[in-house]
Amino acid sequence: MPSTTVWPRLRQFIAGLTRAQRRAVVAGVLLVTAPVWAVASVPVPPPVPADPPVLAAADRIRAERPAGYPVGGIDISSHDHRRFGIHWPTEVAAGSQFVYVKATEGSTYVNPHFAADYTAARKAGLYVGAYVYARPDRGDPVGQAEHFLRHARFTRDARTLVPFVDLEWPYAGVRTDDCYDLTTTQMRAWIRAFVDRIEAGIGRKPMIYTNTNWWNPCTGNDASFGGYPLDIAGYTARPPKLPAGWTTFALWQYRPGNPDERHDHDRDVVNGGPEALRALAWPG
Repeated sequence: MPSTTVWPRLRQFIAGLTRAQRRAVVAGVLLVTAPVWAVASVPVPPPVPADPPVLAAADRIRAERPAGYPVGGIDISSHDHRRFGIHWPTEVAAGSQFVYVKATEGSTYVNPHFAADYTAARKAGLYVGAYVYARPDRGDPVGQAEHFLRHARFTRDARTLVPFVDLEWPYAGVRTDDCYDLTTTQMRAWIRAFVDRIEAGIGRKPMIYTNTNWWNPCTGNDASFGGYPLDIAGYTARPPKLPAGWTTFALWQYRPGNPDERHDHDRDVVNGGPEALRALAWPG
């Protein structure tokens, strides 16, 4: 409708209103148009720059990586969020190429930071994998493995790493002996049932994270798991002695993290360089 027709009719309509009705119309017009004027009057802020890396921390991380092992990464859990969280730009600047994120523990616990960390690591361009903290003291290895499989976000692609099961000493608060109150026979059976269920679920052998000084006493020097990829923990200048059954390792956790310090996470290196890291993922 042409504006020359609208305005005379609008003036005629307003003239026929009482004073109270006119006030109500004016108030309504102001209420509806106020946000428009407000938005139009506020200047558009400049784009927020990307969060820059902390170069001093990145330099330190690179310098501390063991000689001869250039491909580094981290493994993280909810503990890494106790104070500071993970600063992904610094990890990328430090040359970190992969991350393992704790997904579950036992048959009920799910890491509340798992989904966010997993997604953030992917966006940062890192290889990403999930791990599970084993609780042999709670029995039910198949149930624990299935709980992990439900939450670990597996995708068979060239950037998703084979999962690992964390088999080590109980942390403070787990009231058992070093071997979770299991005999060596019981421990071997528990581990076998757990890794068999993971392998059935993903179509390849999972990795085992352990330390020789835990594995050998608690499994009775069981050498039958040597065909599984090994993530060996040992905070020494050179790769530590391997557990019974293994002659090589896939990853070496060479440094423990301290969640009370910025950029201080468990740190790992790959044995074999970029090709070995790609071998831990699914074919593209």
